[in-house]
Amino acid sequence: MIMADAGHVGDAEVVSVDPTGSEQCGGKQSIRSFSSKELLQKLKRYGTAGVLSYGLLNTVYYLSTFLLVWFYFAPAPGRMGYAAAVDRFLKLMAMVWAGSQVTKILRAGGALALAPFVDRGLSWFTVKFKFESETKAFAAIVGLCFGLALLLFLGLTLLWA
Repeated sequence: MIMADAGHVGDAEVVSVDPTGSEQCGGKQSIRSFSSKELLQKLKRYGTAGVLSYGLLNTVYYLSTFLLVWFYFAPAPGRMGYAAAVDRFLKLMAMVWAGSQVTKILRAGGALALAPFVDRGLSWFTVKFKFESETKAFAAIVGLCFGLALLLFLGLTLLWA
């Protein structure tokens, strides 16, 4: 990577970047920030485990944030009717989604850090529950995440209707 020296316009020095994102520049080390796109590309290198790691963190984020907003930030009385409950659900999900855009880089970084552990966990899950392949175990875990989210979102919406 070539970077212009701030003191001498036109001069350039070679900057090396190690896999952790640290830059070596003239003997000094600085931390390079990653964009969410770069982090997601690094996650793809982990394959199924990287995607699963990001998906698990997304599941935790959406479920916990939805519950926090539903009960704490925007509490509502029960018995509001189905139309009002669905309208409330859609507004709250819009708020949660907006928050997810702000925290995307944190979740991607966390998923990258957790990917090796998720890889081992996926292997364990595949053997423990006798799946034919890690792909089928992955599909089962994704199905569980979607099922849990659907159950929570629909359950709360219907209980408040």
